[in-house]
Amino acid sequence: MSREYVRFPVVYHRLLLFRIQKPAAATSDLTALEGNVRGVRKPDSARGSNDDAEAAAASEHARAEPELFCMEEACPHLGAPLSHAAIEDIEDTRAVDLSTGSSSTGLQACVYDVQVRSSEGSKEVWVEAPHIGAAGWELVEFRGVSEEFEDTPAPSLSRLAISDDAPSTAPAPPALPAELPADLPSSLLGFAHLVLATPDPALKCALTREAVSRMRAGKLASIRPSLAEVQRARAGTGLLDQPPRLTQITDAKTVPRRGKGATEKSRILMLHALANIEQYAIDLAWDIIARFADADAGGARLPVAFFLDWAKVAEDEAKHYTLLAKRLVELGSYFGAHQVHAGLWESAIDTAHSLSARIAIIHLVAEARGVDMNPLTLARLEAAGDAESARVLEIIHADEITHVTTGHRWFTWLCQQRGVDPVQTFRAEVAANFHGKLKGPFNAADRLKAGLTPDFYEDLTGEKPSKYATYPAPSRGEGDEHMHPRLT
Repeated sequence: MSREYVRFPVVYHRLLLFRIQKPAAATSDLTALEGNVRGVRKPDSARGSNDDAEAAAASEHARAEPELFCMEEACPHLGAPLSHAAIEDIEDTRAVDLSTGSSSTGLQACVYDVQVRSSEGSKEVWVEAPHIGAAGWELVEFRGVSEEFEDTPAPSLSRLAISDDAPSTAPAPPALPAELPADLPSSLLGFAHLVLATPDPALKCALTREAVSRMRAGKLASIRPSLAEVQRARAGTGLLDQPPRLTQITDAKTVPRRGKGATEKSRILMLHALANIEQYAIDLAWDIIARFADADAGGARLPVAFFLDWAKVAEDEAKHYTLLAKRLVELGSYFGAHQVHAGLWESAIDTAHSLSARIAIIHLVAEARGVDMNPLTLARLEAAGDAESARVLEIIHADEITHVTTGHRWFTWLCQQRGVDPVQTFRAEVAANFHGKLKGPFNAADRLKAGLTPDFYEDLTGEKPSKYATYPAPSRGEGDEHMHPRLT
């Protein structure tokens, strides 16, 4: 599919598509339903056994065919997400009529027509374009709302891998699942600070899942904090320069190479490195909420959708960590058995002065690099016959594309608020806050799905001095490899 990229402005719109299966009772009037479906009704005297069979078949088809609806993903009242809302059929009154968007309260939800069309023996779902400028819309993300988390089992002592690089202070295998503390925050910002201050990655994941669950259920006092709430939170735990860890953090240049995945040991090292990235990615998603909660964008505060989006990213990263941690145990290891570094977090601190710089470097450089490299890592896992590890990475890769989409959405939003060009602003941020050349191979197709056209990243070099200028040339890669390793 060709795509004409309009550089500025770029508008993202999120819709919720869902289905409702008709109960059997709703199709008890077979004759009337058959007439409504076909638009023709024969007199009773003209009906025969074949007609009755046709009517029964039509009724059975209607009973099996779900109704499809589409509406804005945000609640028209408070702007809260509806992706996990309960759907109820109320006889006397309706909060929102799914067909018209009207409600007994006077609020009008924005709903969209949905059609199921047959095409070459298959069926396609077509959704009406958003009402804001109906021309030029393109589907860039389609995903289910349900998430898969894994409770990591305790590793078998008989299969624990012996690590040549594990420090003597390597922690014992964690006891899971983690238990939530009794006293939990009442706001999204409170959860952000709590997760960042939590050293146990399993508990970090559990807290993230609980926070997002409460957010979707409307059980948090606030999603976008007031300025007074931001001040109170920072007066407590403050903003962390380095989140605490159970594992020992080593210098990036001392972490050994992971190999190409041909051996089980090499694959364990690769998955362990990925789990470390996901552990920091959880913190990065919460840190962008905590650190930039009071950010000003062209005279406007960040909208509620900003906080909803990054909480969703945090949930995804927690899911990724649990999947990887479980897989490590299945392979006879555990997270913490090998050396890890904090290169990704260091880059976050380097961009703590600017929301624009943070999104550019972390989400449009580092995460986009992951989108480039995941298919290559997948191919190596599949070549080694490790289907389960490949399945885990496929889940991660699909989510990571949406994370780059989120970064692109909010980067372009910031540029729009400030009246600047997003491509030129991105290139300026990389030049000022990144060291080295952005190098390929680029996964251009998946980058494009996320909104990154080649003019964002081709022929682009960061001019920031390297912290690791004293490295011997063979020990580190061009383009801040320590920040997001190539896993090769």
